[in-house]
Amino acid sequence: MQELAEKIFEIIKDYQCDYAERKFEITVEHIIDWANQFDDDAEFVLQELLHFLPETYISKEKAKQLLHTRLLEIQQFYGYASMTEMIVNTHFFNVQKSYKSQPEILSLIDEVLQTEFQINYKDFLNSPKTNYIYFDDVLATGGTVFRDLATWLEEKEDGVNENSKLIINQTKTLGISLFCYHSLGFSNMQWRLMKQFDDKIKRVLLVGKDYEVENHIKTKWIAENQKLNCVYPVEEQSKEVLEYLASLEAENDSVPAFRPSNLPKKETFFSSPENRIKLEKIFLEKGIELLNKVQTDNPDRRKRPLGDTVRSHKTFGTGTLFFTWRNISNTCPLVFWWDVPGHNWLPLFCVKNRGI
Repeated sequence: MQELAEKIFEIIKDYQCDYAERKFEITVEHIIDWANQFDDDAEFVLQELLHFLPETYISKEKAKQLLHTRLLEIQQFYGYASMTEMIVNTHFFNVQKSYKSQPEILSLIDEVLQTEFQINYKDFLNSPKTNYIYFDDVLATGGTVFRDLATWLEEKEDGVNENSKLIINQTKTLGISLFCYHSLGFSNMQWRLMKQFDDKIKRVLLVGKDYEVENHIKTKWIAENQKLNCVYPVEEQSKEVLEYLASLEAENDSVPAFRPSNLPKKETFFSSPENRIKLEKIFLEKGIELLNKVQTDNPDRRKRPLGDTVRSHKTFGTGTLFFTWRNISNTCPLVFWWDVPGHNWLPLFCVKNRGI
């Protein structure tokens, strides 16, 4: 197990490296201590984690590389002769709270632009803009991105026309750049924008992403082509798990709680179909165990064993298995980030600003 932990450490060792107030430092010993909480399954959990972690962890240096590539893609797409010309005509949204992901990503973009192109984009903040880009790390349920974009699309920056109309008639352009999005959450976000504004929004919204969590199983023909590269359990579960699902105060069952046992058609994310089922059960049962320790008359209905989700969905959670250096999404299974006094659980990834 020592060797497994050492290999995992080499991947995630920069987690919250620039956050002085982090509660836990990533060390080999910390990784082993976290794994040992799974008792006899400790080594198995580390083996499976190591199988998909190289694909699903974005280090700070990798983030810079991805943002550098994205900036060049944007310049090429819009046909600007230089990066400076692109920056002069492009606005980067900065609408999230200071402790959220967007400001941190913009800080990296600033670093990349100054280091690689000798440009300070803040020098051109007041220049007239044609292109508007929304950067973020992960789109899971799509709620945050929808709210931010909807607010801007309703505004009248020219005092006459809503931004939504200017985007649709292509007077302005609107783009989203993400390290990762969930296919179901992105689809829901698009649908909500179309419903609130115009179906044409889908056609003119530009999207760049580096990784996709394929978890859309509501539609059969889509589901059959999805990797399901997340935690999405099958229906064969313990009595306790089924009782937990039945107890949820959630009225929307349009999103299936279970994946069909024959999906994905080919296992490419976990080490084998059998190991997928085993790990999903371990994370699900441990997550329910942790939630059962919560002592409150009004628990957060978004909190599920496999991560936060839309409160109306009758599911076990989003099941995200994608991580970045800056923080962990609360849509990941609880076993990765749960840290409640008295619950005797050590998270692998400590959280910052959760609950603010």
